[in-house]
Amino acid sequence: MKTFSSIILSLLFFSSIYSQSKFAVGVNGGLSLPVGQLTEFYLSGYGGNGQFMYAFSEDFMVILTVGYDIWDVDQDALNKKLEDQDKTFRLDIDSHFRIIPFYIGARYYITKGKHRPFFSFDFGGYSYEFKLVGNVVNTIQGADIPRVPIPDQKETGTESTLALGLGYFHKLSKHWYLEIHSKYNVITNSFSINEPDQVYDPEDPTTIYGVKGDLAFFTFMAGINYRF
Repeated sequence: MKTFSSIILSLLFFSSIYSQSKFAVGVNGGLSLPVGQLTEFYLSGYGGNGQFMYAFSEDFMVILTVGYDIWDVDQDALNKKLEDQDKTFRLDIDSHFRIIPFYIGARYYITKGKHRPFFSFDFGGYSYEFKLVGNVVNTIQGADIPRVPIPDQKETGTESTLALGLGYFHKLSKHWYLEIHSKYNVITNSFSINEPDQVYDPEDPTTIYGVKGDLAFFTFMAGINYRF
């Protein structure tokens, strides 16, 4: 907490030394919608971010962003795919995939005035956490087979990421601004539930695991910015 307070005080100090109109901070929250492969086994998620911005000119800003996004497993979709493959078991699991991205980016404002659409580009890294716990449940009629516990699994790491975005900036007062933006995010070497035809081997109950690959998602967020 002391470290966080020191960072905030430092930002306020430097913003007072330099031009007050050049620095801004902001917070946003909204939806994180999976795209492509990530939609197969994960539900729509949610997230948010904090931003520190510096305006080089009226049209161009550099932005540091720290975010948070999380998705829970779509257990119904996973079991439906197993059923379609005539598997004799279903999965009763709890799993999530969480990321904390760190971006440095640029934003270009298309117009001037109170209403300011913009586009942006961000790149950086993200830390991730993939967790899974649960059981395998037999679906053979009349068979009295107990649930098979799946060993708890957790994967963490750090990989690279980038994002392309469009947004809208609206001036509410001298210091306060409303921001709405959407971004297409790509995360490399990420972990998610693996394909269901590989998802469980009765001889080896550890075969539910995260599989690495490049995944994508859209974020739709809104928030408030304060310009010093």
